[in-house]
Amino acid sequence: MKKFSLGALLLVATSTTIIQGAYVAPTSNYDRCLTPSEAEDIKTAISNGVDVDLFPDKVFPDQSSYWEIEYHGTYKILKNTQDTINTQYLLYQCGLADMPFDETELAQFDSVFSVPYEGGLVVTATTQIPNIEILGRRDQISAFAVTENLVSSPCLSQLLIPEWKEKGAITFLPLYNDTALEEYLAANPDSLVLGGSWDSAPKMNNKIVISDVGEDPQKAIDNGVDVNEAQAEWLEPMGSLFNQEKFARTYNIERKQRYECHKENAAKLAAVEDDARPKILWGYFDDYSSGFDAPASPNYYVTYAEHCQADLLIPEEGKEGSIESWGYKYMSDEEWLEFGRDADVWIYPSDNFNKLLSQKNDLLQQFKAVQNQQVYDYQMSGGEGWFERRLAEYDIVLLDVCQVVGRKVETFPPHQRMWLRNVFTESPGTLGVCTDAKELFETRHMECVRDEEQVVNIDEDAPAISSEPSSANHVSLAQALLASLFLMWTVRT
Repeated sequence: MKKFSLGALLLVATSTTIIQGAYVAPTSNYDRCLTPSEAEDIKTAISNGVDVDLFPDKVFPDQSSYWEIEYHGTYKILKNTQDTINTQYLLYQCGLADMPFDETELAQFDSVFSVPYEGGLVVTATTQIPNIEILGRRDQISAFAVTENLVSSPCLSQLLIPEWKEKGAITFLPLYNDTALEEYLAANPDSLVLGGSWDSAPKMNNKIVISDVGEDPQKAIDNGVDVNEAQAEWLEPMGSLFNQEKFARTYNIERKQRYECHKENAAKLAAVEDDARPKILWGYFDDYSSGFDAPASPNYYVTYAEHCQADLLIPEEGKEGSIESWGYKYMSDEEWLEFGRDADVWIYPSDNFNKLLSQKNDLLQQFKAVQNQQVYDYQMSGGEGWFERRLAEYDIVLLDVCQVVGRKVETFPPHQRMWLRNVFTESPGTLGVCTDAKELFETRHMECVRDEEQVVNIDEDAPAISSEPSSANHVSLAQALLASLFLMWTVRT
């Protein structure tokens, strides 16, 4: 049998690459468009029957119900399967020599664009902002279809939006106005609209609907998943727009590990303390309807309470309230008192508790939580930050809820509440100050302290997070050796 040196094998492998048109299989997704020569090499490889895969980094839903991605070598198909949306989008690698579909076939897609996407982003919901920032795409925002004062991101509200307004580089569109969006897209055809769960025109061209908020709590229960994790997982399909699947998946894994660890530690605390489960009253007074908005189950806050080993009060069927407004039921003062007077903690998801206290002091003083000054709103990080950032920081919200019900889960450094504010003893806070608009999204999480024997089995082989995905232009030694052995076998036979 004839023997070959390692140098000879590598030389043959190099020759094989040249014979096959110099196509080199990428080891990670491209963070740029293909060069013309790369595109020609890929075209030649495909014509020669080579199984080309330009997206080695892939994501698939683990918790979410409403998105899926199909990978097809040079393109991927992102689908939104929410009942009221049902859209699919063609994402093809930028710089390809040939489109993967002809004009007739392209009609099956609601939007078609190349990735990594480099154009402008139109934000239609503030919940989209954290994911844009996590992915390092803050500077691609070109328009908002939300009111400016609802934007809480320090880097956007303090630095970029004022700068962009001065330069005329940002547009604020009217709310819920599809005509205005279409006119903007006509004038800015390279822009991409990020739609929301209740989008009135989901099939608008140059739009991708993000259904994070729309993840159904009941469907999550039926599927045996966590609705808070399902909502946060939408970072991954957003990452696919920029070929950042690896980064997005790793970010999600680490965030989920913290969340699961905090949940398990809260359960251990409750088992050791062996006390009665705390009762949580969740609701606020709606000025417009002149009634108290009672909680509903299932819902994201019910999940938090369960993880913290607490009971969130839910009204019995038929006792949701006698006040009807816009299709919803609200409780009267008397109904709310009967429902929640014995709760240990009152989480008040609004910003008007002090006003309510001045108007209904005699009523509120009959609540155990008010008597013990255990009422919390969401203003520890400002008035609007809760709506913008809660989904992205669901692990932190869990720690806040556990802490206010007495489950002080161990973290490093020790956790300090970032969302839930004691309305009697604490002043409203902020999300902080941004000094550099180019800085990456700053996660405020605390590391979970795990028992030595505790193992969170999610993905032990997950790569470390890298904010800069490397260009996909290298081939491994193993691939080279396999190619050379195949060539030698071909020559000998």
